[in-house]
Amino acid sequence: MADPACSVDEHRSRVVEGVTRLAPEVVPLADALGRRLAADVVATLSVPPFDHAAMDGFAVRAADLASVPVSLPVSGAVAAGDTVTPLEPGTAVRIMTGAPVPPGADLVVPFEWTSGSDPVEIRQRADAGRHIRFEGEDVRAGDIAASAGSWLPPARLGLLASVGATTVEVLARPRLGVISTGAELVEGHVPDSNTVMLSAAGRDLGAVVTAYGPAPDDPGRFLDVLRTAAEHSDLVVTTGGISAGDHDVVKAALRDDPAFWFGPVALKPGRPQGCGSVVTSDGRRVPVVTLPGTPIAAYAAFHLFVRAVLGRLAGDDAETRLARLGVAVEAGDRTVVLPAVYDENDDAVPLRGHTGHSQRLLARAEALLVVPPARRTLAAGTVLEAFPL
Repeated sequence: MADPACSVDEHRSRVVEGVTRLAPEVVPLADALGRRLAADVVATLSVPPFDHAAMDGFAVRAADLASVPVSLPVSGAVAAGDTVTPLEPGTAVRIMTGAPVPPGADLVVPFEWTSGSDPVEIRQRADAGRHIRFEGEDVRAGDIAASAGSWLPPARLGLLASVGATTVEVLARPRLGVISTGAELVEGHVPDSNTVMLSAAGRDLGAVVTAYGPAPDDPGRFLDVLRTAAEHSDLVVTTGGISAGDHDVVKAALRDDPAFWFGPVALKPGRPQGCGSVVTSDGRRVPVVTLPGTPIAAYAAFHLFVRAVLGRLAGDDAETRLARLGVAVEAGDRTVVLPAVYDENDDAVPLRGHTGHSQRLLARAEALLVVPPARRTLAAGTVLEAFPL
């Protein structure tokens, strides 16, 4: 009797079992674009670093503008980068945007409110603090400028530079090895689309990807490729060779290894699955996830299982993404992964066609919908797990 199929959740738990987080790494701020912080960044500098003028104008004491218009002698001028001396009562200093505000001044009067001459006639009064950006009003030294777990897009990198950071501690980028199998790939009769697709998917998730295949349909030679990949990877993914055929090389090479499991998963497409680990020469235990060879099955399983391992390695177990069904969908006795697009209401609508093997549909898809086993019709509006593409 055939082994009963396990659930998608059971297999997802199996592939991440024993996988531990890689150590975070410290990188120069300039190399941190798109990374995720592993630790809080504490500001060593305030932003702004000193009180400075928000406009071109004249720095004055608000108390000297009790009645306007008023004429004040101009005792000097200050631009960005200049050093300043205290402002004498009853005088004004010509000041440019970004220039430090002289001690004693508590107001910048815009040029438009004045005669612009020396002495300067000030024609409009304002309260103290107007048109001054004060030290630390955005970020104070000692504040957390960015929290652990934050992504680092360009603007956040700019903020971290402004608070004095030159390096940051970020989550590791797992090294992913990809091995496709099959004589038809080795001999060039069929293009190796899985390596291209899964390598790109790994890079999209932040992994450093190396392709080690395609591997031939010979168990011994496949094991050589697998061991080489493991030596240089934190996770290895294989595609193809795990069904019950005469040339299913991955299963033939590993079925007797107690570190590996092969069996059916209640998943369409992608019923045959497998996983295990390889011990490297330096004693590392590298997880291996074996995927089916059919492109859509491989891609669906990559998102369901491989990304969970990548997240565990990076220390970034992502929250489940959700989508709302735009149409009713029939749910059967196993999990079904459907290529879908979003409609004008941002609801997910499965693409029609041969979803089990059509790469054309997969290329059109904007998301993969995960329809759980339910043996009933799921109404429009039902919220499901989804992987935006």
